[in-house]
Amino acid sequence: MVKKIKRDKAIFKILAIFSVSALLLSACSSKADDTAATGDAGGTAASKVYTPLATAPCDLSGKSITFLSVLKGHPTLRLWQQGFLDQANALGFKSATIVSPDEPDWTKAVTLGEGVLATGTDGLVLGFVDPVEKDLIAKFAAKKIPVVIGHVQAKPEDYPGVIAYAAFDPKAWGSAAADAIGEKIGGKGTVAVTEGGFNPVEDAVASSFTAQMNAKYPDVKVLKPAEEGFDVPKAIAKAVAIAIANPDLVGAVGTTGGSPVTWAGASDQIGKPIWAIGPDATRPNLDAVRDGKILAVAAQPGYEEHQMAVDLVANAICGNAPAQFANDLPTPIIFADGLAPYYAVVDAIDARVAKQ
Repeated sequence: MVKKIKRDKAIFKILAIFSVSALLLSACSSKADDTAATGDAGGTAASKVYTPLATAPCDLSGKSITFLSVLKGHPTLRLWQQGFLDQANALGFKSATIVSPDEPDWTKAVTLGEGVLATGTDGLVLGFVDPVEKDLIAKFAAKKIPVVIGHVQAKPEDYPGVIAYAAFDPKAWGSAAADAIGEKIGGKGTVAVTEGGFNPVEDAVASSFTAQMNAKYPDVKVLKPAEEGFDVPKAIAKAVAIAIANPDLVGAVGTTGGSPVTWAGASDQIGKPIWAIGPDATRPNLDAVRDGKILAVAAQPGYEEHQMAVDLVANAICGNAPAQFANDLPTPIIFADGLAPYYAVVDAIDARVAKQ
């Protein structure tokens, strides 16, 4: 039986990686709710990126595991939570608890983490991480509680006490998006690059996209990155302005979770297709691909990262140290013919949220 508590917090940095395109469901209270996980809702989707442990490395029926992050109601965070809950359920943990404030407040997250430390847990998964958590992480490590970071690349010296991370390589998906868009537009025309906010993760996607497009499709003009922000109507208006200023615009890459909706909206308003790619595999973004409004979604492996994070924690609880600190998963580019397994994940999320 898998349990979950809610509480999430963050700062601008996390908003820059997620999309506020869907801060639509964060109206949960901070009480605990009991919600069963759904099994591996990812199915085929997850297997393309990561094959989770099918059985526990030891008996975990008396063990508990906790997920700590911010922005509990954000669709991207719910995707991560689903991977965490499904894999914890699959491995037979006594309980899996989501601890997170609804708002982007890391200070609240630390306070909640102190509460977890006081009440006890056998393992901790950090959905994203912030420097303000360093002292908290050290306290967990001092109690020999394994801590794994999800979604964010880090170095061992960045967060002493963390035993590993499970994340994605932003440069890899930027390059893959350039290949897909360049082929779709026949190697000609202008493409835009938009970011939610300028930060190392989004900048890495943007720079790798530009470099690959320049190298493979030299006749394509790549515009300099523009900031779309996180307000959906304003982001669409900015994208429309880019399209109007560049009449030969035929493609775009957006590096934040709201970018698919941004470019789908812009395409609707100007009345012509803009072959865009952006993250993540949330329902509005999948719908935009299904409806032919954008080319594809970059399925940043948030679900699979947190399956892997659970596996790393489980192995550590069972006395098996991680094979390596860095664990980078691929980010598939998902076209209309590959959406079904990703819809299975968001269907499971919706069912879980409906029970709250």
